[in-house]
Amino acid sequence: MSLGSMVRTLFQENFRVHSRSYHTLERLQRGREWLTLFLSGEDTERMSTLLYLDSSRRYILLDQPSPRIESPLRPGSEVFFIGRAAGVHAGLRCLAEGLHKWDGTDALQLRWPHAVYHLQRRSHFRVAVGSGEVGGLELQRRGKRSMRAECLDLSIGGMRVKVPSSDDTPLALNDWIDRLSFRIDGQVVHCAALVRFIHPLRALPNHPPARMLGLQFQQLQPRQEMQLQRYVNRRDRELVLDSRL
Repeated sequence: MSLGSMVRTLFQENFRVHSRSYHTLERLQRGREWLTLFLSGEDTERMSTLLYLDSSRRYILLDQPSPRIESPLRPGSEVFFIGRAAGVHAGLRCLAEGLHKWDGTDALQLRWPHAVYHLQRRSHFRVAVGSGEVGGLELQRRGKRSMRAECLDLSIGGMRVKVPSSDDTPLALNDWIDRLSFRIDGQVVHCAALVRFIHPLRALPNHPPARMLGLQFQQLQPRQEMQLQRYVNRRDRELVLDSRL
């Protein structure tokens, strides 16, 4: 399914909700949730985070998407993004206003969302992992030193991880990870992986620079898929219950 078809499938009128935009955006910002971003007329999936909400509800700012938007974004063009707000998959539609300087770098300025959707649940959705639930995460490429990483979220198809921005271990899109290993529910998973996106993270005081990687699992065994599916299902139920408290 192309991204255009997926957007049409997910952003249906029967999923639309009313008077929830500020509540939804506030949860996305407070949770520092990763957003999946789509531009109208393009077939590229981008990643971003929510930086700022205007108190008068006129506009929002998103971090510079990755991959970057190379051509000038036409003001008034539609932008779709998807995130997870307190256990619920939320989709938002905005109109672009252009680039805005934020903390010395470019940010994407959008008008306040004109439509919010609570999206239909899918079998292969991502879940944010619980603290310490995915341990011993390590990436190994042929001829390179192994790299430790922190898992941010996962599905049975892949995971998003945080790694140090080290010059001696450069990574590029579509790099092959010969061995991705991690421990989940007391079991160790070994597989290969592909790097599907790389997103530099904004530096925080007293924290070393880091990047977020999107990894697509390769050569998973059926028992490993079942193991990941059990974790995803259980973790999803926990998040949904937490959102109702």
